[in-house]
Amino acid sequence: MAAASNYFPVANPTLPFWHSEEDSFKNLRSTPELPQETDILIIGGGYAGAAVGYWTYKEAGSTPPKVLMLEARFIGSGATGRNGGHLKPDYYREYLSFEKRFGQKDAASIGNFEHDHLAALKEAIEDLNIDCDFVLTRACNVHLTKGAVAGCLKAMQALRKNPYTKVLNDIQVQFGSNAEITSICEDSPLSLTFTAGHLWPYKMVKGFLQYCIEKGMNVQTYTTVTSIEKQKDGSYIVHTNRGSVKTKKVVLATNAYTAGLAPEFEDRIIPVKGTCSHIKVQDGDKPAPYLSNTYGICRDFTNHEYLINRPDGTVIVGGAKPYYLKDKDAWYKNVDDSTLFAGDVKGWYETFMQNHFYTWKDAKTEVDYLWTGILGYSADALPWIGESPDQSNKYIIGGFHGHGMPRIFLSAKAIAQMMLNNVPVQMTDIPVPFMLTAERLRNARNTVLKDTGFSKL
Repeated sequence: MAAASNYFPVANPTLPFWHSEEDSFKNLRSTPELPQETDILIIGGGYAGAAVGYWTYKEAGSTPPKVLMLEARFIGSGATGRNGGHLKPDYYREYLSFEKRFGQKDAASIGNFEHDHLAALKEAIEDLNIDCDFVLTRACNVHLTKGAVAGCLKAMQALRKNPYTKVLNDIQVQFGSNAEITSICEDSPLSLTFTAGHLWPYKMVKGFLQYCIEKGMNVQTYTTVTSIEKQKDGSYIVHTNRGSVKTKKVVLATNAYTAGLAPEFEDRIIPVKGTCSHIKVQDGDKPAPYLSNTYGICRDFTNHEYLINRPDGTVIVGGAKPYYLKDKDAWYKNVDDSTLFAGDVKGWYETFMQNHFYTWKDAKTEVDYLWTGILGYSADALPWIGESPDQSNKYIIGGFHGHGMPRIFLSAKAIAQMMLNNVPVQMTDIPVPFMLTAERLRNARNTVLKDTGFSKL
C-alpha cells in the first residue's frame, strides 16, 4: 500500500539530551544486507518497537520467530529519544471525559493499566539489569488556577465513586500551606501526588534491544520503509530505500508517522511537534536544590509543563505551548524535528525553575540542550492497539497522544500475544477504549485542534 501523506522522519533532527553521549549502538546494522524474508517485521526503533520485540521473545519461549526491526534513522531518534523521560500515570486529568465516553468500568481500566506499568517496567529493567537511571518516586501535580483546581477536585470526586479503580489509594491531595510545602511551589493552592518514575528513555530501549539481539533479532538502522504491499497469501512485501523484505506479519510501531505507511490512519494519528529542554545550574554556582518529586505544572487542561529531576541534579522540562500554539503550521501535522520553534523558548526555560520553585529562587541556570520532537496525537486522544481491521497480519501500536511512557510497554505485550497466538485484541488485557476496531477507525473524528485549545485562540 502506497504512502498517503509525507509523514516520514526528516534528516538531521535536533540533538536531545538523551543522545548527548556518544554511542555507536544507535547506528546498529546486525547484518550488512537486509534479509530477504522474516516471520515478523517491526517498523520503528523506539520504545514501542523495542517493547514489541522484548515481549515477542518473552512470550515465544524456546522457539521464537525470526524478527527483523527497521528504523528510518537511528535507534530512539523519534519521540522516544525526545520525550521527558517521565513514567507518569496521571490519567485523572482526563478521567471525567473517559467516564462520560466509556462508563466507570472502562474508564477505570485506563488508569489501572497505566498504574500497572510502574511494576511491569521496574521488573523488566531490573531483570535485564538495564542501566537507564530508573527511579521510582512520586509525581506532584500543582494546580495554579481556579479552573485547574476545580477540574482536579471534580475528577477526584468522580474517581472516589468508581468501584473499579485501583489507583485511588495511591493519590494524595494537599491544600493550602501543605500543598506549598509538598510541591515547593508557593503559588499552588492544591497539589496532588501519586507514584511515578523517571528514566533515560534511549538507554531503556537499548537495554531491551540488546536482550532481543541476544535472542536473534536483526536490527537495521537508516532503513526507511517506503511502502507495504499485501500479498495474496496473506504475507507482506515491505519496500525500503535498501531493498525489499517479505514478512508473514508486520508491526507499525511508527506512532506519529503511521499514516505515511497506513493511509487509513490519516486524521486518526496526527503528527504534532513539541519541545523539551535540559536545564542545569551554571558552572561554578552552588549545586541545585534537589527536588524529591517529578512535576506537572497545570494551568488548565491544555497549558501545562512536565518536569523530571535527574539523579545528577539537572532537570528536564517540556511544554512551552504559549510560544508556538498560535502558529498552527509550526506544530500541527508538522514532522520537522530538525528545527526549533521561533521565539525565545530557550530564555523562558532558563528562568523556569526560579519562577516556579521557591528553593530555586537564587539559582543561576542555563539550558544546555533544547530540542523538538514529533508526538503522535490520536483523533480521540487514546492509543490505537491491534490488528488492522481489513488487513490481517498487520498490527498497529501508536497514537499515544504524548502520553506513551505509561501505556506502551503492556500494549506491546498485547501485540506480541496477538501475533504469536493468532488471537484478536479482545483476548488481551488492553483497555477496551484502546482497541483498534473497524467501528472506532470509521467513527473517529480529529479533535486535536479543539483539544489543544487552538480553536479558542
